Amino acid sequence: MDLIDLSEGKVINKQWVVDEKLGEGSCATVYRVHDLNDPRVKAALKVEARSDDNYGVLKKEVDVMRKLQCRKNTVRVVYAARREYYSYVVMTLLGPNLMQLKKRCKANTFTAGTTDRIGIHGLYAIKQLHEIGFVHRDIKPGNMVIGRRGHEARIIYLIDYGMAREYAIWEEGYVRIRRKREHVLMRGTTRFCSPAVHARMEQGRKDDLWSLIYVLVELHAGLPWRGIAEKEIGIMKDKITDEILMADCPPEWIQIMKYIRTLTYESRPDYKKIYDLLISCMKRLNISFSDPYDWEINYDSKSSSQTTTPTPTTATAISKTKDKLNIKSIKDKKQLYDFPPTTDPKEFECNDIGI
Repeated sequence: MDLIDLSEGKVINKQWVVDEKLGEGSCATVYRVHDLNDPRVKAALKVEARSDDNYGVLKKEVDVMRKLQCRKNTVRVVYAARREYYSYVVMTLLGPNLMQLKKRCKANTFTAGTTDRIGIHGLYAIKQLHEIGFVHRDIKPGNMVIGRRGHEARIIYLIDYGMAREYAIWEEGYVRIRRKREHVLMRGTTRFCSPAVHARMEQGRKDDLWSLIYVLVELHAGLPWRGIAEKEIGIMKDKITDEILMADCPPEWIQIMKYIRTLTYESRPDYKKIYDLLISCMKRLNISFSDPYDWEINYDSKSSSQTTTPTPTTATAISKTKDKLNIKSIKDKKQLYDFPPTTDPKEFECNDIGI
């Protein structure tokens, strides 16, 4: 599929002015745009060439995002439309992804404290998608981004729902698990997908969580499969033990992976169990959600051409943390759960979809 190339200054829908290209994938291109009537209003514009069958990847992605509109900490759809040669969506403009942020750190890696908190935010975002009946099927650092400024810059958002698939079916007012297919095409990124994907098995909720753990390992210690073919990666994933894979990671992550291994395609994951283990790791490390992330205090401006100035909220957090590097034990519940709903235990207990 050919990519759509929009020139700087082009006006879309008589409202959105193209500023610059932010990135492109196999099917779509993303631009930063501003409102013609108020240049202070920024947004992201994702454009995809019209497909012959009129059911492109972007259409599916917009459908999923619209179903997520009632969910907190999700991308908002501003406007979506189809033109003769392309389809597009104007949506929330977010910040850099986790791989970009990792490269900005001097050590090109994240500490356990930062990565564990990423895990909680990622778990929350994945659960929001699962609660509307979809699995993502491409959880990876490049699809996990932070907000642009203020409080939103401390939230991890999940993006790119082009590979999402419904695992739940609604019939006559009831919801049930969609029947799994016996053999499927591979969907996802080989580095982060679960072993079931290599075996060409249907992906369920467990597979998104499996990928999340791989993401945490990659960000903190690095995954061992690099520069090899997909088949060999699948073999490595089958043979390596959790203890070896996560030898340099918090032991709580090993417990999470062992739990995920017990799940089937139909299983509803115990999100609260996973959340509790991630919180246990935070407590053991004496980390609070209000503490700066590594990219906020260990920033290498030479590693990225897209440098940014910390927001006032972030700058204040950095200043305060420099004065309290020896963090006292977390006993105050308010201090620990200081960024609801992402960190509120109740959010991980509820079963909105019912299966």
